[in-house]
Amino acid sequence: MSENKEPTAVEAEESVQPENSLTEAEEPIQPDAPAVEAVPLSEDKPKPTRRGKKKQEAEAALKNFDSRTVEPPKKRKFGWVGTVLLLVVIGLSIWMMLEIVTGSGDEIQSLGEILAGSSWQFALITLAVLVAVMLFDCLKYAVVLKTTTGRFHIRESVKVAFLGKFYDNITPFAAGGQPMQIYYLHKKGFSGGVSSAVVLIKYFAQMFSWVTVSLVFMASCSGVLDLLDNSAQKTLLMVAGSIGLCVNMLLPVTVILFALLPKFARAVCAVVVGAGAKIKIVKDKEKATAKAEAFVNDFRSAFKIMSHRPLNLIFLMLFCVAEVFLTFSVPYFAMKTFAGLGANDGIYVMIEVMAINIFVTQSVAVVPTPGNTGAMEGLGALAFSVFVTGSVQFWSMFGWRFAVYYIYVLVGLGITVFEFIRNLVRMRRKKRKEKEQTSDENS
Repeated sequence: MSENKEPTAVEAEESVQPENSLTEAEEPIQPDAPAVEAVPLSEDKPKPTRRGKKKQEAEAALKNFDSRTVEPPKKRKFGWVGTVLLLVVIGLSIWMMLEIVTGSGDEIQSLGEILAGSSWQFALITLAVLVAVMLFDCLKYAVVLKTTTGRFHIRESVKVAFLGKFYDNITPFAAGGQPMQIYYLHKKGFSGGVSSAVVLIKYFAQMFSWVTVSLVFMASCSGVLDLLDNSAQKTLLMVAGSIGLCVNMLLPVTVILFALLPKFARAVCAVVVGAGAKIKIVKDKEKATAKAEAFVNDFRSAFKIMSHRPLNLIFLMLFCVAEVFLTFSVPYFAMKTFAGLGANDGIYVMIEVMAINIFVTQSVAVVPTPGNTGAMEGLGALAFSVFVTGSVQFWSMFGWRFAVYYIYVLVGLGITVFEFIRNLVRMRRKKRKEKEQTSDENS
């Protein structure tokens, strides 16, 4: 009990309690009430778990892309010229394959004649392989969109996959696909950050898988080049293939170095940029260095976003590897379809065909034509002659290029024409409605 003495003025002022409140001494005692835990102070907040920390890093990494502005692609006044030239190049490429095959003196059978002796079982298998390639490509975008948005967007994944293939195949060095994909996703309601992150994540995963599969095959199956009788062709595929592989490895290796050894990577970058500045290739040394580091930081941010969902990252890499593996196997199934290989030519021959395909693909990687058209058909027809010749060779090569290249160009052109006609119809309907509204107002 406290003594009943008169409080001072200061004590009286400090002891004022809100109306209808109980002082600490007047609060009723409830012995059976559970103890209330004290709320920790800000400095005593529990540290985030490992999963929570990764989530925070992923959110911060995604914000790294939010500052980007997505601009619509520039419309070219004579853009149709590029399309016409592309069709001409494709026609010349097919003619080149035909000339290479007929140069050996073999007469080319018609498609109907060659189909009469073909294997319908392997035709179905080839079709299934093509469908699987397209499916895996769409699933890659679906997985990344699920990781970045929390939802599956199947329709958008399918459209962005075919859109990317089309613009990759009609632009030199496959440089046109990514900007169009980013613009398309942004147009569909995704933020600029999400749109950029999705395309960049898929691109790096695809490049890493493509280079890894190529490296494994070229390192373990280099002996397949001994099948070539022409030593010049063998040397060309070995040297040009190695150069193409090294060029394509620059991006994945650089990103990995910056992720694992940032100081060493920055030193190498400084040396390369400095050398470029001395020979007048690089004009602004500091700007080039900052641009290179920003480019690599984008890929590091993309990896952090996917590492937040490791299972999604595993699925993404599996889909990428499966698509690359099946794409390289298409020539083998085309040869089997047209009965160009024997009944006993199984998995071992399939690996040899895939290895030749990889050497050819890497050899023409630096050719600036859209989809490496022309160089791919010419060098491929020469290289695959170790397996098939004559009519089977021509139709197998044509089927291979149609499955991995021509079909995407045709689908893209069809979509472009459809979009043009639809926009034209919508504009006419809009003008008609405006005229009707104007006439109603005047009446």
